[in-house]
Amino acid sequence: SASLVFLSRRIFTSRSGVFFERERQTMSRPAGVSQLLPTTSSHAPKNLSCCRSSARPSASRYQRSAPSCCWASLAQSAGAAGESFWTVAAMVPEDVLDRARNLLQRYRVCDHCLGRAFLEVDGRDNRERGEKIREALGLGETPPEKCYFCRGLFSKIGEYAEKAEKGLRGYVFRTFRVGTHVPKDLIAREELMWEVVGVKNTETIKKHVNREVGKRIKRATGKEYDAESPDVEVLVDVEKDDVRVRSNPIYLYGRYRKYAEMPQSKWPCRYCGGRGCGKCEYTGRQWRESVEYYLSDVLLGVTGGRDTKLHAAGREDIDARMLGTGRPFVIEIVEPRIRYGSWEWVRKEINAYGEGKVEVLCLLPSDRKEVQELKSAEYKKTYRAVVECGREITGAELERLGSLKGAVVYQRTPERIRHRRGDALRKRKVLEIRWEPLGGRRFVLYITADPGLYIKEFVSGDNGRTKPSVSEVLGTPCKVARLDVMEVHGGRRCSGT
Repeated sequence: SASLVFLSRRIFTSRSGVFFERERQTMSRPAGVSQLLPTTSSHAPKNLSCCRSSARPSASRYQRSAPSCCWASLAQSAGAAGESFWTVAAMVPEDVLDRARNLLQRYRVCDHCLGRAFLEVDGRDNRERGEKIREALGLGETPPEKCYFCRGLFSKIGEYAEKAEKGLRGYVFRTFRVGTHVPKDLIAREELMWEVVGVKNTETIKKHVNREVGKRIKRATGKEYDAESPDVEVLVDVEKDDVRVRSNPIYLYGRYRKYAEMPQSKWPCRYCGGRGCGKCEYTGRQWRESVEYYLSDVLLGVTGGRDTKLHAAGREDIDARMLGTGRPFVIEIVEPRIRYGSWEWVRKEINAYGEGKVEVLCLLPSDRKEVQELKSAEYKKTYRAVVECGREITGAELERLGSLKGAVVYQRTPERIRHRRGDALRKRKVLEIRWEPLGGRRFVLYITADPGLYIKEFVSGDNGRTKPSVSEVLGTPCKVARLDVMEVHGGRRCSGT
């Protein structure tokens, strides 16, 4: 019939000759008819008017079973229905076959490598693409072990995935990513392949391994693949035939208050460098306490991490308190093994551990970007200083301090820190200033200033290294008896503060 001739021409007369996928229309079909065999033009029947019962070419894994049926019967059914039963998928493009033939004439290539060289061919994965191309050319399969380009690498995908799964068992995580280190000789061989086939619509060996290992890990663990910001990374080293797992840092944002005299960061013993010695009573610490120690001791205990790094928006002096809404910080937990969806209970553990000394107002998920923002931010700050002068100060004299509002203060590096910082001149502006008399030689000074203003030196004058100063304005030596940081104007707020 006419419909049969049309259908047979679509299937059998094309030069490239191979069709591998068919999609059945949603309609009934005659009994015994289940699938047309993919074949080549050399297999096309010469006479379609009779039934065929001769042997068919052996089917690939993409071919469904072929029925024993009469073509005339199929034609009659198709004509009666007014449409064909099958739509034929696109052929392997002619230019792909030409380039693939050129490649295969020079090198032995496995289906994985052949498929990743021609991503324009339809297929579920590179192996399927490669098999389609190879069968279109009528060639036998080359196992990965004999492939010139991967040298058996793709036969080890299952082994790599199994090693990764074992390594991941020691971690609690939600997302992962796979990375691969490929030897230089394999990269050089890959470049040879691109020279033959061109680099358009190709995939590197790294990307192929990453995806295939990642697919297996996802099936085995149920975790999600995240190429941007994963919890853990699986690192495949092809050269060493090794797989290892690396846990990415946890970043937590918060604001802390400090009520006791202690440094902000860890301070290793200057004699032993933190290893532990008699001078530090084998603690490894120059200062037994610090804000970071209180945070770190709890966080490492609940996450199984290796270390912590505290990133804060500035720092207060050891003897200064941090009050008000607290100082913004991000703490980085290095190589954690356990992660949590909520950190509120951990915050309470920290506050119980540092009761009366350190208080964390919130503990929220953060990232490396927020670390960079905190380190580069220039937040103005408000201080409260109890000032003590060399003589009694009258109310009229205190009024002179109003002249310092808006003043630009020139400060050389303070004498007290010159041993660890180079001598430099800096300019900082006093934005707001007010005072409260306490009677006698003392008063309270409230100062809001640019970040980096040394408040103690702004009060004392630091033997003329800071100008103008409170001592200069009042005409008498003054010093800070107690200093509190009341506000850091910036960073995310904690609820309730």
